[in-house]
Amino acid sequence: MQEQQTSILNTFAVSQFGEYYLPSINRTQFEKLDSTTQYDAKFKQDFSKENTLHLVVGMDSGLLANYVLEMGVPDGSRFIFIELDAALALLKVEIPESLKDSLKICTPLEFRQLIDNKSLELFIIKDRCALYRSMGAASNHLEEYTLLSNEVEKIIQHTFFESEVIFTQKIFVKTQLENIIENRLPASVLKDQFTGLTCIIIAGGPSLDQHINWIKSHSKNLIIIAVSRIASKLYNEGIIPHIIVSVDPQDHSFEVNREMMPLHRESLFVQSFHVCSRISAQWQGRSLYLGGRVPWDSSLDMNNIESIGPTVTNSAVHLALRMGFSQVLLCGVDFCHSRDGFTHAKGTLEANLGPNLGQICEWVDTYAGYKAETLIQLLYAIDSLQTEVERFPDRKFINLSQSAAVVKGVSYQATQDIQLKAITADKYHLLQHIASNESTKERVEDIQSRVNDLSKTVKSMRIIVNLSSDALKHNLKMTQQIDNPEQIKRLSQKIEAIEQKLNGKYHSLSQLIKFYGYYEFTKFLTTKDTDTWSQEQLNEMTFSYYDAFEQISKKLLTLLSVAFERSESRLLEISSDKEVAKLAKQWRADNQQGRIKIWQQLHPDHLKQCDPAQLKLIEELKAEYHEQLNNDRKVYVDTVKETTTLERAFTKIMVLVNTKHHTGLNQMATYLLPFVAKDDEANRLYHLAYGHQLHLEERYEEALSCMLELPDTLVTEPETRLILQLSLKLMKLELAGKALKKAITYSDEYLPRYANVLRAQGQTQEAINTYIDYLEKYPSDIMVWLKFGSFMFDIDQIQAAIDAFSHVIQSDPDNQVALSYLTRIEADLNASHNT
Repeated sequence: MQEQQTSILNTFAVSQFGEYYLPSINRTQFEKLDSTTQYDAKFKQDFSKENTLHLVVGMDSGLLANYVLEMGVPDGSRFIFIELDAALALLKVEIPESLKDSLKICTPLEFRQLIDNKSLELFIIKDRCALYRSMGAASNHLEEYTLLSNEVEKIIQHTFFESEVIFTQKIFVKTQLENIIENRLPASVLKDQFTGLTCIIIAGGPSLDQHINWIKSHSKNLIIIAVSRIASKLYNEGIIPHIIVSVDPQDHSFEVNREMMPLHRESLFVQSFHVCSRISAQWQGRSLYLGGRVPWDSSLDMNNIESIGPTVTNSAVHLALRMGFSQVLLCGVDFCHSRDGFTHAKGTLEANLGPNLGQICEWVDTYAGYKAETLIQLLYAIDSLQTEVERFPDRKFINLSQSAAVVKGVSYQATQDIQLKAITADKYHLLQHIASNESTKERVEDIQSRVNDLSKTVKSMRIIVNLSSDALKHNLKMTQQIDNPEQIKRLSQKIEAIEQKLNGKYHSLSQLIKFYGYYEFTKFLTTKDTDTWSQEQLNEMTFSYYDAFEQISKKLLTLLSVAFERSESRLLEISSDKEVAKLAKQWRADNQQGRIKIWQQLHPDHLKQCDPAQLKLIEELKAEYHEQLNNDRKVYVDTVKETTTLERAFTKIMVLVNTKHHTGLNQMATYLLPFVAKDDEANRLYHLAYGHQLHLEERYEEALSCMLELPDTLVTEPETRLILQLSLKLMKLELAGKALKKAITYSDEYLPRYANVLRAQGQTQEAINTYIDYLEKYPSDIMVWLKFGSFMFDIDQIQAAIDAFSHVIQSDPDNQVALSYLTRIEADLNASHNT
């Protein structure tokens, strides 16, 4: 975060409610309503959330920090206020001792150091982190706050993606255990079955819509691999995906991808071992899995195709290469926004919600030669794909879209120039019938094998829990025998024997514990040389190690026990047709009521034998599954909507203005133009973005005309400031005066500039009055005293000039400008006196 000259003035005002604030930060925001009333409306609900890291840019002259201190910090939450150095130098907020661990006020530099703290990373990676901007920061009139907000947001994003690998082990292992039965047939059965042929990988990027007709007309010479979220759109367009790929473990992934569920008859589903279990368990058709079936024995899947990240597209490309395709076409694999701001193809939820107006993104080159916005996670995806492509120099990679982000090793090629080889019927037959020939006996044997394996693993994990507990007891005794070397040695040998068991007989499960508990094990590691440790330090580290071992093994024991119960339930689904109530209990616990349809496939004639209670239960389960497929997915919709709000769009524009980002301003103007006629705020923001774009292009007359098109009721401080800049640049003093007259209603800091324009227009007395009005309010502003003194000197008001420069000297005795003027005045007066 770069230091820059500040616009924050050391001048406080007192509102009618007795609240002290800095007008240079808060303008007149607290003159009509007191801060508490405004904060209750804007922040109270969010600030009351528990187990959340609340990051707040700016303190509103200290008022917002005091508000939180009065309100208190909710259980498990932390507040961090990031404030500009210049503001902190003027403010003092006393934090009670009881809140010093849960509320901190820091500079931008201190925030960078704080965010490296592992406990804070955990909030971010768990998506329990919220970023707010104080009212002063949100008004975007101070460049420093706009840039600080942007910087903090980027730090959070990068922290999330850089730390994700550390924390996602838990959800991967959890969903892997949930999927232990559904991960039945490995995708390795497809290895090298399609050598020399062409596949097309279709993702949900906005360019997809340009190529639908070409895909339709060439589908007989293509194997179509679709990412899960776009599969139903393709089907509705008359394109049947041969393979659907899905990887995300998060529960909301079902809501995002649920439209694929009716395609179970048409498509082969290739799922990552850690795909959301609501998808895998409720899929009624053929499926294969990527990666490992169980997290403790990789030998079961040594030859399987891996699940590659960070996106489903990366996994789909890896699958295609392992299947042997020599030419891989990419469609809808844009890895960036379209020119009109859309992130997804038409018909998707994201496209229906409108362009991504508010998210501050990175910039990438496209095959068409222009720069486009992209999300940080897609930068990681580009890098991963580039690495994958480099490993297969003998394969050809083509992106069908010029508007896609450039990936080294992937070329753009027009569809008319693409050569396709005919695909024989046996290849399609392989995909249509693979995984569908398994007999009931084979399925039962497979599930029983997993049940037996889980039973043994549960027993072993219980032993590990007990061994960890024993090690902790031995360690406690060691701390009590600090002066008894012989006893310490005996206890140490017992702990060593436990460690040998963990690393020997239980090696694979111990590795799983350390993988699952990576965070817990790393948080107490030290760079200190173990040779220099005292016995006390050794005891402390030993306790931390086995405490982590015990805690994580208990958590895994719970997950394994639940997986065991679920696996027995799967056996019950096949072997019994009378246990619907018992099965329903398991399905509801897992939120997998759609398994009723799979159960009915296994027992097609059972409905005739059901009693009324069973029939009622079956209908209830179907209705619950139907609700899953058709609910309003509010949580996901709200998450997407957050990035499209016009408030965030305003912030984004101001970041682009302050960084002089011409391409970004051009894009924002393009995004907003379609909404100008429908929404006043969109109209204002369009003119603000386009006006600044023209300003950067040095088309000053056009920029001014653009800004003057706005109705006066829509002109706020940022627009007024731009009109003022342009008017002064074009020497249109009347317009500049009009703009300044409006600007001084926002802040007194414009008064000196207004005085200067009045002076240039020859309105001397009005200029003098304006200076005096300002200096009466802000008598400590030395720079304005100097300007006023110079003005008085120029118009021969010598006594007023002397008074002004003398005022400066009282505050700054060594001020060279004031001293120089006073010396000159004295010389002139002496010369005049002598004559």
